[in-house]
Amino acid sequence: MITLTKLQQANPDTKITLVTDPAFALYGRVVTLPHQNELAETLAANTAIPAEKNVYVRDDPQFLTAAQRADIGRDFYGEQAIEIGYCNGNSDRINAFEWHNCSELNLATTDLVLFLAHRKDLDGKTMTTDKAHAFFVPAGTAIEVYPTTLHFAPIRVWQSGFKCLVVLTADTNTPLNSDRQPDDLLFQHNKWLITHPENTRMVNNGAFAGLSGTNTVITPLTTD
Repeated sequence: MITLTKLQQANPDTKITLVTDPAFALYGRVVTLPHQNELAETLAANTAIPAEKNVYVRDDPQFLTAAQRADIGRDFYGEQAIEIGYCNGNSDRINAFEWHNCSELNLATTDLVLFLAHRKDLDGKTMTTDKAHAFFVPAGTAIEVYPTTLHFAPIRVWQSGFKCLVVLTADTNTPLNSDRQPDDLLFQHNKWLITHPENTRMVNNGAFAGLSGTNTVITPLTTD
């Protein structure tokens, strides 16, 4: 794959593996979503990449009817209610890891990279970034990221940014009903998180700085 080869050449110190490689099986699987073409068309045509940073919309009603959402909910979540939103932006480094007690479905309408790790790699409440593995997700690919997989915002492959659909069980990433302690990993509803201390936005928002080591940066490609 030409794009992956170019990305690997631009980032010689980081191993970047195609998401169809057998190594991805520990973290998730490539899937075909119900109504995948409609989801991709809506994300590509009706959402924007911000000029800087990322935008995350937890649940956007423009993605499918209630009946269509129920098809995804049945196939992947055992008829639980779901939310369909997106994360678009310009991330270029690991920054943090989060996980949920449900799978996360992603659909890439641009090429993107995901840094992934496994919950078994946690040492209590901490982890080092050398446990992270970078996977290349080509545009048009849908994946299921397992509940045992640590992940965070996608990483751009192209200078122009990324677009990624995000499906989770309903009300994930909403505010907690209970108070948090400074070292709590539970950050939002159904969202546990550790951040790298260089990620000042998350540190300032009260996230536990349990991720240490090099905050690996991916150098993007500049032209298609």
